[in-house]
Amino acid sequence: MRNLKLGSAVATCASIALVVACSNGGDSSRFAAPTGLRADVVPSTGSAGIATLCKNGPAGTYTFTVTNSGTTNAGDVLVAAPSITVVTPGTPVCTDVYTRTTGGSSDAPAILAIVENAAPGTDLQSITLSGPGAQAGSVDVPGRKATVYINKYHGDVASFVNVAVAPPPVCDFITFGRLVATVNGVKVVVSGNIGGNQPGGGILSEFHVEANGVDNHVANVDTYGPIASGPLSSLTNSRISTGTAKNGVAVEVRMWDGGEPGKGTDILYVKLNGVELLGPSGAFIDQGNMQYHSNCRGPG
Repeated sequence: MRNLKLGSAVATCASIALVVACSNGGDSSRFAAPTGLRADVVPSTGSAGIATLCKNGPAGTYTFTVTNSGTTNAGDVLVAAPSITVVTPGTPVCTDVYTRTTGGSSDAPAILAIVENAAPGTDLQSITLSGPGAQAGSVDVPGRKATVYINKYHGDVASFVNVAVAPPPVCDFITFGRLVATVNGVKVVVSGNIGGNQPGGGILSEFHVEANGVDNHVANVDTYGPIASGPLSSLTNSRISTGTAKNGVAVEVRMWDGGEPGKGTDILYVKLNGVELLGPSGAFIDQGNMQYHSNCRGPG
């Protein structure tokens, strides 16, 4: 903590990390040219007359909106829609969002509302203000908003910190019995089930992929879930599962339940050791039926 005397007023200013102006209890009328000790700018990313926005969190691009409900002086520069790209998680990245270079003896402040837009896959953990105007500003973490003050003589920094949020577990599953598909003379037979939660953790799945007379038995799958890209990704409730068979073969299976009867409606895609067996888009099954279940199976 540091006591800064501005004329006859004493303002206590927090020292942490967005750039604003110092005030007594948020009274913006006290933002004026200092007649006594000049408030130093802390940290070095900020300087007098500049509001700085800093971002820390998982890698990605974060977008914000900045509006001014206070005074605007001639020559003020407002960045209304800043964005910050974090490359290295844990390393803050900063950008200036407001600059003021002119002001009279009673320099009324800009009052900035800085709002972080939604960042999927993350939660906003904290917002901190630092520098001479931190006491005047305010933070609203649920509202993703910092309110800060800035004039010619004072600058501050607002830091938004996000943390990664684990996606909810995929609790649906697919059951199937002896699915048969043939493309260019290659016959593939798949049987088993995929999806659900194992007691104690893990994915409740087991299946066989028979191709060219070899049974590739995957007893414990590595992944199961929605298909983000590639074959079958455009089909609602399509699912992908990967794992290593007992014989060491890397297995990837993609499925889509297209409705009854199964033959000619359900689609199967199979890859063994990186080789597609049923073409780049998979194939409709000739025999069998798969059933997609939207409910949970197992714990959770």
